[in-house]
Amino acid sequence: MKILIATGIFIPEVGGPATYIFNLAKELIGSGHQIIIVTYSDQNIYDLDQDLPYQVVRVKRKSGFFGKFLNYYNYYKKLKEIYSKENFDIVYSFDHFSAGIPVSILAKKIKKPIIIRVGGDFIWERYLSYAKKPVTLREFYQRSFHLKYENIRFNLIRKVFSQADKIVFTTQFQKEIFAQYYKLPGSKLVLLNNPINTAIKSIERNNFNHNIIFHGRINKKNNVSFLIKAFSQMQNKDFSLQIIGDGPEKSQLENLVAELKLNNVIFLGSLSREETYQKLSRAYLAVYPSLTDISPNGLLESLQLKVPFVCTTEIGFDWLAGKVKMFSPQKIEELIKILDDLSILDNYQAYQGNLNKIDYHYNYSQLAEDTVKILK
Repeated sequence: MKILIATGIFIPEVGGPATYIFNLAKELIGSGHQIIIVTYSDQNIYDLDQDLPYQVVRVKRKSGFFGKFLNYYNYYKKLKEIYSKENFDIVYSFDHFSAGIPVSILAKKIKKPIIIRVGGDFIWERYLSYAKKPVTLREFYQRSFHLKYENIRFNLIRKVFSQADKIVFTTQFQKEIFAQYYKLPGSKLVLLNNPINTAIKSIERNNFNHNIIFHGRINKKNNVSFLIKAFSQMQNKDFSLQIIGDGPEKSQLENLVAELKLNNVIFLGSLSREETYQKLSRAYLAVYPSLTDISPNGLLESLQLKVPFVCTTEIGFDWLAGKVKMFSPQKIEELIKILDDLSILDNYQAYQGNLNKIDYHYNYSQLAEDTVKILK
């Protein structure tokens, strides 16, 4: 098959979808399929594009209010241009808004199957960016905030979904929410779990440090201020909190750290995957405090590296229930209690032993096989 992949982000930019697509494309190429990738990008071209065994078409992002509309238009033009030159068999969009809208417009003009993968929620995250009081993904829909605050975009997404032949979800958790509120027919819906990257090798955990780590985008969704406040109230002051990543909330968090007079909170900025893995491998604990984590790749990386982690109760990985220490992302006392409990070495070692028993081996090779079945 010749597959056109439409995405909002691709390597070398850091993010779950970028890494996911890169690894999936490698498996699909290895199985004899042809790939074309269209992506938004900070640059028109990167040196690494020449070394990839497939074509990458980049749409350079423009800023500002009108720039966003121009981005969609330029993306659509690129899709149309590729369609006129390449006889691809199917379009697989890894985004249901910024790439999904141009793909759905193209779908009206061509007779090719369109598949949309849903990995996050654009309108919920957008709402969080300006909301005074944060809400979980579930609350956002239960309280009809999608209609009250994001009605236009919500209806645009419904139109995108109406053009899709199949809609892929990464968890049953999100699939059920979207099926209910977007009124999606069950015959269109497919579940594909997120894979673990078996290329990441764990190391012996005899030499860990006293660093607690968050890694990911620093935005409202990921609830990093909640983690900083909980960390500030830990009884054991021998630990450091290292924050890996960047994002729109970074300056506010730096101000928060200054207000709380925390000398042991360190912002490391954006690191490469390899540098992040090195930091994680030696860390005492990783924390995933998101208001909702649908299918977090970072958590899977910690699992593969055998780094103890704790996470929010609002998570799509139902197979973690009862095996991992979880906290409500809106009850800071629950996270403080967990951090204090795990600062005691005996408790920590017992917890690490339990985490090491978790068996999750779904990999990119299996993902590629399951993806091809859906695409066919």
